[in-house]
Amino acid sequence: MPLDPSGSFVSTDGDNMLRGLYRDNSDHVTVGTGEDDLASTTVTANTVGATGTLFVTAAGTTTAGNETKTIKLYLGTTAIATVVRATTNAQDWLIWAKISNTSASAQRIEVIYSVTDAATLSFDYITAAENTATNLTLKITGTCSTGTAVITQAKFEAFIVQIQ
Repeated sequence: MPLDPSGSFVSTDGDNMLRGLYRDNSDHVTVGTGEDDLASTTVTANTVGATGTLFVTAAGTTTAGNETKTIKLYLGTTAIATVVRATTNAQDWLIWAKISNTSASAQRIEVIYSVTDAATLSFDYITAAENTATNLTLKITGTCSTGTAVITQAKFEAFIVQIQ
């Protein structure tokens, strides 16, 4: 239901609501070896709530080199999704994740990620025990196995659904 433009917004109107947490649609590139942060944000303590949900989308490309290129999505220390490319062709990658709190320190996670060039998708369900009552880092990382591989993150968005 849309908000009435002539009325006021009170806290009870927002009890069950989707809101943006973070958006970065700038290109971030990593080349060479080692795991590098492509984009990250802090999910501040108690922002998600004990029964809230994070929706995360991330996408980009890999190019150059016939080496392994690995992209990961993390919440805190939990690796939620891993996308691997090992081809010289330019390929797209994507990750969609729904991270639902069952309590402030327990999550159920559904994730969809690209297997090959964002055309073939894989699905997974995992659990985590990150404490959302404390600050947590939500990030995308890239790891190249040699100095000629390139990973670009072109989109990283996070939304929160509050359910009261």
